[in-house]
Amino acid sequence: MNYHLNRQGQNVGVFPLEELRRRRGAGECQGDDLVWCEGMPTWQWLDSVLQTSGPGSPGSAPPVISTPIAKRKTNRTLVVAMVAGAVLVLAVLTFLGIAAVQFAKRVRPVLDGLNAGGGGRVGGESALALASKPALWNTNTMTEASLRERNREFRVRQYLAAYQEHGQRNSSSDAAALRLIESWIASNFGRPGETNLPSLTQLSDQLAADPACNDPIVLTVAAVNSIELHEMIRRLERAVNGFQHSQYKAYPKFYATSLLATKILDAGQTQNLNRVAVLDASALQWLKEALNDGSLLPEDQAQVAETLVSGWGRGFFSRNAQAIQPVAEASGKTFQWLALVLEGEYQIIEAWKARGGGYADTVADKGWQGFREHLAQARKCLTEAWRLRPDLPMAPSRMIYVSLGDSDIGEMRLWFDRTVAAQLDYAPAWKDLRWGLRPRWYGDHESMLALGITAANTRRFDTDVPRMLFDAVQDLESDLELPRGRHIYGRADIWPHLQKMYEGYIAEPSLAAHHGGWQSAYAAVAYLAGKYDVARQQLEAVDWTPAPRNLVDWGTDLSLMPWEVAARTSPVGPQINTAEARRDRGDTADALRIYTGLKTAANLDERTQTFIADRLATLDLEARLQKGGWVDFLPSGDRFTGWCAARGRWQSLPDGALEVQSGHDGHILYSRARIGTEFEVKGEFETVRSSTKAFQAGMVMGIPEYDAFGWDAFRLKRNGDEGEVISFSQHWTRNQVFNRIKLNSSTNSFYFRLRAGKVSASVNGDEILRSVTPPANRLLSTNEFLLGLGAFNDMNDTVVRYRNIQIRKL
Repeated sequence: MNYHLNRQGQNVGVFPLEELRRRRGAGECQGDDLVWCEGMPTWQWLDSVLQTSGPGSPGSAPPVISTPIAKRKTNRTLVVAMVAGAVLVLAVLTFLGIAAVQFAKRVRPVLDGLNAGGGGRVGGESALALASKPALWNTNTMTEASLRERNREFRVRQYLAAYQEHGQRNSSSDAAALRLIESWIASNFGRPGETNLPSLTQLSDQLAADPACNDPIVLTVAAVNSIELHEMIRRLERAVNGFQHSQYKAYPKFYATSLLATKILDAGQTQNLNRVAVLDASALQWLKEALNDGSLLPEDQAQVAETLVSGWGRGFFSRNAQAIQPVAEASGKTFQWLALVLEGEYQIIEAWKARGGGYADTVADKGWQGFREHLAQARKCLTEAWRLRPDLPMAPSRMIYVSLGDSDIGEMRLWFDRTVAAQLDYAPAWKDLRWGLRPRWYGDHESMLALGITAANTRRFDTDVPRMLFDAVQDLESDLELPRGRHIYGRADIWPHLQKMYEGYIAEPSLAAHHGGWQSAYAAVAYLAGKYDVARQQLEAVDWTPAPRNLVDWGTDLSLMPWEVAARTSPVGPQINTAEARRDRGDTADALRIYTGLKTAANLDERTQTFIADRLATLDLEARLQKGGWVDFLPSGDRFTGWCAARGRWQSLPDGALEVQSGHDGHILYSRARIGTEFEVKGEFETVRSSTKAFQAGMVMGIPEYDAFGWDAFRLKRNGDEGEVISFSQHWTRNQVFNRIKLNSSTNSFYFRLRAGKVSASVNGDEILRSVTPPANRLLSTNEFLLGLGAFNDMNDTVVRYRNIQIRKL
């Protein structure tokens, strides 16, 4: 049975279960990726599917499928004794450890060395020593910045110049069409300092709605800038149809056609799987033509490979890998490098298919044989590609991954060095080497951090390399299995390096236009590290207005962070720190007492006053909830003290109702009070106005940040794609449980209950969901669980009023 795999809204491909196990174990997939197959009612978390589908489920500890490294022994008797000893203590060994031993017996001889901390020692060098070696580059080494103009030129040639030559230059839409294409390219590959670009979403909506605009390239660009998935599909359908009889060359046709197939899968349109197969076949023909009609030139090979192996075309490649490689090979010697890389990637996929995704001791001898044979072919192709073009980073980078499966950390570092010699900031190489340094493979936590410090020590602040220290810290937090929202930035062996990294970027002349973003991020990290004085310095540098994008996805709500930092570093800072400590340990009454006393303190600056008022509002709500009984849950007045209005235009009405005009991406207003994960809510909403018959209303819970996924949503929806439904989802995604309902066009009442991890809900007095298990959300923070009002917007102008919203803790 084949499963569709989706990662954060992007389709990855269709794979059998054993391939998904392999990818999960190798770190190519995350447990919160989504999967769906025919017969499943909705998309589900990858881990939940693997856990209910036989042995080898990743759970919290992905299976170790690398060969373990044993202490150096040259005496066979000692090796046998080790295995015998393992058998004797079988009762106390974990299944994971047994799998690793079996893998070692079947794949290759036991590797040399293992230090007491878990770091491998290969060829005389420990994993820590290998991770600590400096990254080397020369004057010919590329960077993303040096490639930017090349990438820009490619898009200009494929879309802007193509439209100017072959487009339907209708006078009423031509100027807007040109502006959309130019702005789209500039927003992704623009020159430093290029600002004041128009809203791509608004331009796209304007052109897609214009009956005079039927040009397929314009519709393609309008599609990829749509915020609503079904609308994106409709625009791509129009583009694909328009390309059939156009004068355009093949590459943009390939782009639109393959992307449409992927988006149909993303939308879970299972009834259209035959359509996907037809689109894939058509896209394959367009790719073949693009390699021969001048759309794709030999100098475009690296971009094509990146697209198919790790970019937007990965889903298409995963579904059609066996057929794609011969297309490149048939294009002759000028595309030989591309053919070799695609063949290597295909062989990697086939190797893991042969092996399967189960624990090592479940793999048959035939599986190991196929695994070895396919990896050997991948090694041959990728090595030849590297020798042919050592100036391109993809082939040696993929050899890091091959070495992860069939060699050791020493060879991984060798191929890493070859990759960064070609391109210093090639992110997949750094990521794969970090993965190989995890304790489950060849390293330990000290080695993981050491590679991050190696990245920071390059001091190449004109690139993304020093920032990879932050990625290393994130990986370390993941491996330590810290609760969501807990961070280790303030550790003595981490904080000084983070300081140097952020200060290096802030001082980098080439990043002058982005210093505000770096200072905002630095303030957030310093705050989470408990370094409030440093956070204050950075907030003052951005006039206390940090970039909103730098305050999300930390696993904790930072919407009030600037005011909190001001309060903690004010003359009443010690009392604020004490109150926050009481609040964090659940002593609401004592925290409320301290803040009540501080409210009338003398010489409070405005920000500290604002913070204290906000805390008083949220603590008061938390205190009332702790007493039991129903509590009103709507803000009073338009200042929304204790609340965060994140999306939409909100106003309190004289009758106590709360009115919101949704933005393009919906509406969100949440309370900063910590509600907890067991509660019930009742209330009603009124649809005041909708430019169509569509509307949405509901609640958001967790840390409701639009640009992150650490929250869930309960919604009542009416739209042309889904009909009338009640839904509980992660974010506003298709990862949801839902049911059909009958909604009134004006006013609807609802009841929602979350208890013991189960969801129940009623609409207009009718029970619709009863103790339903919601989609798993591993990004959800249970330490800080907030609640608010919100829903997506189906591209219509909508005004909704919420009334009589009440909440009770259970």
